[in-house]
Amino acid sequence: MRRGTISVALLHPVWEALPKEARRDFLGATDLDPSTLADRDARVSPAQLCVAWSELVRVTRTPAIALAIADATPVGAFGVVEYLCRSQQTLGDALRQWVRFLNLLDDAVVVGLVDEGAHASVRVLAESEAPAPASHELCFALIVVQAREISRTPFAAVSVDLIHPAPTDPAIYERWFDAPVRFGAKHTQLVLDRALLDSPLTTADPSLTPVLEGHAAARQAAFEDESNLLGELRRAMRVGLQNDDAGIDAIARRIGVTPRSLQRKLKEDGTSFSGLREEVRRELADRYLGQGLSISEVSFLLGFSEPSAFFRAFKRWTGRTPTEHRARLATT
Repeated sequence: MRRGTISVALLHPVWEALPKEARRDFLGATDLDPSTLADRDARVSPAQLCVAWSELVRVTRTPAIALAIADATPVGAFGVVEYLCRSQQTLGDALRQWVRFLNLLDDAVVVGLVDEGAHASVRVLAESEAPAPASHELCFALIVVQAREISRTPFAAVSVDLIHPAPTDPAIYERWFDAPVRFGAKHTQLVLDRALLDSPLTTADPSLTPVLEGHAAARQAAFEDESNLLGELRRAMRVGLQNDDAGIDAIARRIGVTPRSLQRKLKEDGTSFSGLREEVRRELADRYLGQGLSISEVSFLLGFSEPSAFFRAFKRWTGRTPTEHRARLATT
């Protein structure tokens, strides 16, 4: 089992599938808030994703809802990783890029493309600490939806293997995938005919691929730099500051450690909770001012009691007032 984080982009399909009258209870059950869902850079825990899917299935009473979501998900919902895959020459190239950059969307699992002679499998090699069975169903369903659309060779899966128990009506899955679906299997995997990997794609764009690959690689390098405790802490602080909930107790709870343990780890790294929070506040202040938010809005988003407190802090950080800083940004 792996511990990691998951892009909020993987929660958006769940949120969109929820009935509006169920959303308030959903937020409470998952310990999420609208600002987190709206932040494209936000990450959530495997437990939150697991609870989110469980809540969706419970509320809709539709165990196979991942299949309906796959049919309704628009192209581009998963950003640069998806577009990079669609720009590849062959289906095999697309799947290799998918598993290469999957951690941008979900680094709580490890997925590989396994060559097994006549067959090839998109297989979960290491599961997250809080598995969400429906998320794997959605992943495989999305691959199938897109492959059916853009593969020049007619696409058909050999089988879909899922380690979780069978639902009450497994036949729904076999009809949708048009392939055998085995529950309680040894591996979670989508099994394909090996020859399909050589199928050309209708969306191939050799001129666009290097641009998208460079962008994805840069994002991956930046993400991996922040994949340690300090990275998790910074991400949690960004969310906490937006919700005026960035005290050490709340942040420690968000990243799954005790406040005492967090303080000890920060001391070992030669920093402190208050010092790191100041760094995050300064980074966010620069971003928000560059986006044109008002001084009052920035002050509120950073958790200051009043704009004058933000003015003093910003002058201490940069030697300039927020107004002077914004004017300087406008001339560069």
